[in-house]
Amino acid sequence: MTLDLIIAGRRIRLQSDDGITLLPDERFSSFITPARKEAAAGEELAGDGGPDLTVDVFPGKALIPADAVKVFDARLMEETPDGMRDTGEPFWEILTGHDITWAKVYLKDPVCNPVIVMPNGKMTWQIFADGQGPVVNPLPYPLDGLLLYFLSSAAGDIMIHGSGVVYGGRGWIFTGRSGSGKTTLAGIFDRAGDRVIHDDRLILRREEDGWVMHSTPVYRNDEPRSAAVDHLWGIAHGRANITTPVSGAEAVAMVLSNCVQQNREREAASRLSFAVEVLVSSVRVSRLSFLPDVSLRDYLIARVTGNTVTAAEAASAILAGEKQVTITAGGYSMWPAIRPGDRIVIIPYDHQIPLAKGMVVALRRDGGFVVHRVTDYRRGQFMNFIRTRGDAGIIYDPWVSTGDVAGLVKKVTEGNKTIMISPQRMPYMIGSRAVALIKIKNAIRGRL
Repeated sequence: MTLDLIIAGRRIRLQSDDGITLLPDERFSSFITPARKEAAAGEELAGDGGPDLTVDVFPGKALIPADAVKVFDARLMEETPDGMRDTGEPFWEILTGHDITWAKVYLKDPVCNPVIVMPNGKMTWQIFADGQGPVVNPLPYPLDGLLLYFLSSAAGDIMIHGSGVVYGGRGWIFTGRSGSGKTTLAGIFDRAGDRVIHDDRLILRREEDGWVMHSTPVYRNDEPRSAAVDHLWGIAHGRANITTPVSGAEAVAMVLSNCVQQNREREAASRLSFAVEVLVSSVRVSRLSFLPDVSLRDYLIARVTGNTVTAAEAASAILAGEKQVTITAGGYSMWPAIRPGDRIVIIPYDHQIPLAKGMVVALRRDGGFVVHRVTDYRRGQFMNFIRTRGDAGIIYDPWVSTGDVAGLVKKVTEGNKTIMISPQRMPYMIGSRAVALIKIKNAIRGRL
């Protein structure tokens, strides 16, 4: 029997001897290509070309040489009310030797140990299902994920833990560790009528027009979906919606930390690192602290679409060129030092100079800047960190590295008048109450 699956644009051909029926889990149903048919000896299957990977499936047990070296050992994790717990039981392992890599999994229902046999540099592999037949599930979990990982790695693709959505033709990826909110974010966009590519595991491929994200079969109702990638966020729950652009080594490290990496083979690690470097050089990458409600979607739409993105990137480029920029204040968070409509002068910041309490800084944000006052400064082993707060605010901003500082703010202009900003701030109780009164007064005027 021969069975073709197309996952992330890659054709995987599963084939078995006569008398053996291949019956993958239901989650693969939509990934079985309509061009599938039994082929006579010497004939090619109908469809759009030959396979990217051919897998010969056998119902019996794999013979792994006694001198094969175990290079990775994954334990079965169990989800509890207190978080994930290591059960100490084996889940899967990777072994190497004789120019072959073996991926062996430990299943409980039924009890068996399916194995993928992958000759190095070859795209014809074997699966030994460790069952009796004649009906064989060739890709039980987690064997399917291991096969997809090794195929992606060999092809130079990226498998990443992330949810992917499409808003206004833009493909957005939210990536993070388990519990970081990937499924929550996908649900927010899904309920708003946006298209969800997947909410757990994606494969990213570099194609002619850029990077494309693809769904993978994880749930029973999964189907092939794909979209071009426009923006990628590393996510974490927070007390406010804040999206901050990152680039270079920081962006590479953030993406790599959420990629699926199942072995310790140097060549595979180099391919993945190179692919991520190419990805972050062509796709916007940001950190995202978020509130798990619909306000997040509205916030992102306002911050990363339209002319605000272009204007913010231009201002950042000017500051990087050691020239000052001027922006218009739009809120009351720094009242009375900075008032709505004031023209804020941002000067370049020399990152060799330590920041001090009381300084006012412009922090990089997608779609613009946040101008707040430094309240704390902390030296780290490899980088320094600051915490900030608006003069009229009660809640502190999250700690960030000084690399997020785009520039310093020492003065504002109001008409023809230049006003220097004091390093001292008004007590926030006075400032916050004054701002509340101003907003009430403006609201009353608006009704008249």
